[in-house]
Amino acid sequence: MRITGEVDRGNRHLLGGALDWALLAGSHDIRLDLSGLTFIDVAGMRLIIVAAARLSPDRELVLGPVSPVVRRVLALTGWDQAPGVRVCL
Repeated sequence: MRITGEVDRGNRHLLGGALDWALLAGSHDIRLDLSGLTFIDVAGMRLIIVAAARLSPDRELVLGPVSPVVRRVLALTGWDQAPGVRVCL
C-alpha cells in the first residue's frame, strides 16, 4: 500500500480504513510505502503502530521505503522498535 501526501486529522480515517482492510484481507505481511508521505501527525502514526500490534505473530507491518519525515517521527517516538514493525530504508 502506498501512502502519499499528508495524513492528519482531516483524512486519517482513510488510512485507518485501509489498514483495517489489509489486516482482514490476507495472511501475508503488510507493506506500506511511505516514501511519498510529506506529513503525518502522531495520531496517524499511532494507527500504523496499533495495526502492527493487531497482526498475528507470524506477520509483520513492513514500512519502506520511508520518507525522512516519517523516519524522524519513528525515531523520536521509539516506534521504529515496536513489536511487529520492520522499517526498511
